[in-house]
Amino acid sequence: MKKIAFIGSGTMGTALATAACKGVDPSEVVVTDFVQEKGKELADRLGCRFVPTNTEAVKAAHYVVFCVKPQFLKGVLEEVKPAFEACAAAGEETIIVSIVAGVEVSTYVKELELEGKNAPVIRILPNTACLIGKGFTLIEQGESYTKEQEDEFRYIMRESGGFDSLPPSQFVAGTVLTSTSPAFIAMFANSLADGGVYNGLLRPQARRYALEGILGTVQLLLQSDKHLEGLKDDVCSPAGPAMIGVKTLEDAGFRSSVISAVADAYKRFEEIGRLK
Repeated sequence: MKKIAFIGSGTMGTALATAACKGVDPSEVVVTDFVQEKGKELADRLGCRFVPTNTEAVKAAHYVVFCVKPQFLKGVLEEVKPAFEACAAAGEETIIVSIVAGVEVSTYVKELELEGKNAPVIRILPNTACLIGKGFTLIEQGESYTKEQEDEFRYIMRESGGFDSLPPSQFVAGTVLTSTSPAFIAMFANSLADGGVYNGLLRPQARRYALEGILGTVQLLLQSDKHLEGLKDDVCSPAGPAMIGVKTLEDAGFRSSVISAVADAYKRFEEIGRLK
C-alpha cells in the first residue's frame, strides 16, 4: 500500500502532491483527477503514480487526501463509499485527510457511514505557498486520529512548510486567515506596485520592490516579538512620507476594510461547507 493519495489535482492538490513527492519517495504517492489528462501530466512531472478513478486512489494508499471543491464532495464520497467499506472489511486502515473548506469531520463520518468504526479523519487547511515549501497548514484537533498518525502525516508533508493545530472552536477562524490572506496580500502588493508605476517606475521594478518590501517586513516581524504597530511607528517619522501615506489609508478605511474582508470570508466558509 502506498503512503498517500490525492483526489484532485487542482491548485492545492498539486501543491500538496508536489510537497509529498519531496518528503517521501514519489513511488509512494498516488494522484487522480476527474480530468485524467491533468492528473497524468502531474504524475508524470512528479514521478508518482496516476490512477484513473477515485476508488482506486482510496484502495491504493494509507492516507487519502480529498482535494476537491466543496460542491463536488458529496458525489465523490458516494463514489468511494464502497471502497472504504472494502478496506474496513479487509482490516486495512485508511486515514481520511480533508482540505475541503467548510466541511466538518462529521460530514465524512455521516456520508461514508463511519460511525463506530475505526476511521480516522484529519481535517486540515493549507495555503498555496505549500507549492514552494513555504506554506502553512492548520490541523483541527480531533479524537478520531492518534498523535502518531498526525506526526506521520506531518512527516510525509514536511516539505510543504509549517504546521500548527487548533481546537475545533478556533479552526475556521485560523484557516480563514491563513488561506485567504494570500489573495489579500497579492492585491495589496499589486496596489503598491501600481503606486510605484504612477510615480514613474517601470512595472517590473515596481513589482519587485513592492514584493521585496513585503517579504523583508514579514521576515523581520516573524523574528521579533514586537507588536505589529511598533514597526509601523518605527517607519513613520514625524510628517514623513510614510505617515502621510498611513493617513491616506486610514482616511480610505483601510483597516476596517481588511477586517470586514476577513469577517465576510469567515461567514462564507460556513456556507460553502453545507453539502447539497
